[in-house]
Parts: sequence; C-alpha cells; structure tokens
Amino acid sequence: MNSIYPRRMTLFALLLWSSACLAQSPQPSAMVQQKLQQMQQATARNEKQLHTYQWIETATVTIDGNTKPPRQSICRYAPDGTLQKTPLGAPPQQPAARGGPFRKMMMEKKVEEAQNELAQVRTLVGMYLPPNQEKFRQALDANRLTFEKNGADGAAVVIHDYAKTRDELRLVLNASTMQIQHISVRTYFDKPKDTLTAEVDFASLADGTLYQSLTSVNSSSKKLSLTTVSSDFSKAVY
Repeated sequence: MNSIYPRRMTLFALLLWSSACLAQSPQPSAMVQQKLQQMQQATARNEKQLHTYQWIETATVTIDGNTKPPRQSICRYAPDGTLQKTPLGAPPQQPAARGGPFRKMMMEKKVEEAQNELAQVRTLVGMYLPPNQEKFRQALDANRLTFEKNGADGAAVVIHDYAKTRDELRLVLNASTMQIQHISVRTYFDKPKDTLTAEVDFASLADGTLYQSLTSVNSSSKKLSLTTVSSDFSKAVY
C-alpha cells in the first residue's frame, strides 16, 4: 500500500477545520481569518521541514493468519515534491513448491488469489486515503459532516457517506495546534458485511515536524491485514 503523505493529510485537516469555521459564520470574523492564515503558514512550514528528511518504511502483510516477511524501503522526497521509495534488500522469494506439477499449480493459484485480494484492499483504501478535498466539500454542502469533542484538547471531524453509503471517515485534531492526530476509516467491499477498517496515527519529530507513524488496514472477510511503520528519520542524503 502506498504511504499516506503526511503533508497532504495535514493540509486536508487544516482546510477541513477552517472550512467548518467559515461555514458556521456567514460573515467570517477577523479572528477566523487570522486563524486560517496561521494554519496555512503552519502547514507550509511542516511540508518544508518534512521534505528535508528521509526515513525507513516497514510494510508487513498478514494473509489468513500467516505473516509474510516485512518489506523495507528508504523514503525521501524528490526535488519535484514526489515521494520516492528505494527498496532495502532483495525482494522475498516464494517457497519452492513440492509434490509435483499439480501441487506447484495449486501454490501458484493461491499466490495469484492472494495478490488479487491485496490489490482489492489497496484499491478500496485508496478511495479514502489520502482524503479528497472535493469529497469533503460535497459532504459539507450535503450536511454529512459532524463535529465532536474528543478529550480535553481535541476535536473529531466525522464525514458520513464519504465514498459509499454508511461508510465513515473520521479525523481527530488537536484543537490547540490544529494538527491531525489520527484518522480512521470504516467501509466495506461489495456488501456491507465485507468490512474494511483503516487506522492512521501521526507523531512529531524533535523539531515538531508532523509525520505518519503507523498505518494499519484490516479486512476480516478477506482475512488480510496490512501494517506500515515509519521510523529512523534522518536528514535526507541525495
């Protein structure tokens, strides 16, 4: 699964929060305008800071209770702003089939089915992460967006029917810093009973730069889960 870009997620959260403030006030006050400007400046600073780093991404897939060897990549931003991934080590090899041509054929079929299931999961997750600003605007116009208090210094923004009927996209923000802390997705494949959940946690580096620390995706109907961890941040070397 492709990484969730922290800069895009942060920008979306800030736009989401500021749009909500503006929507609640027919004539935005100077304070709201000032807050919006501060959030835009904070987003630009975070994006600039993040582009100076490189880190290791560790992705792990579990299928039908069997955890595959993790795959690691070095992640860094190219000069044009795109996120580049360089695999670490050789790709894991499939175990050799034993028992003759028939068993080999069955193993190949099982591998193909697993790859198809994984592709379906990635496609569905891609409908939600990173969030789409146009879908947010549509939800705001259709009154499908709600706000909730979340702890002592937090707020949750919930978008209902984001991409499918009865799905949910939830963003938890720090009310003081306006930074995103957590994202959760509740959706399904073709039938509502075939559920899929996704959770994204964010953390900060020593200089305050926000980044995606952990992403987990789970599909109980397909008996498949994905986990991505970002770690070992250092200044990028080109």
